[in-house]
Amino acid sequence: MVPYDTYRIYQIERAKSPAEVRRAGQQGAQLAFALSSLFHGITRTVQAVRRPASATARRLPRPA
Repeated sequence: MVPYDTYRIYQIERAKSPAEVRRAGQQGAQLAFALSSLFHGITRTVQAVRRPASATARRLPRPA
């Protein structure tokens, strides 16, 4: 085990102050929001690409 690992274990096990707990919660919420925004941006792009093709196909006359 390297010294850095020992410090990480100490940080995990020590009691956190209420301010530290709030800050960790805020950081987690910001990360979740960023990932959600990225996911929604990707899915909107895919939907925008698919919709015109399906709308165009519906407007074509049906073969006899």
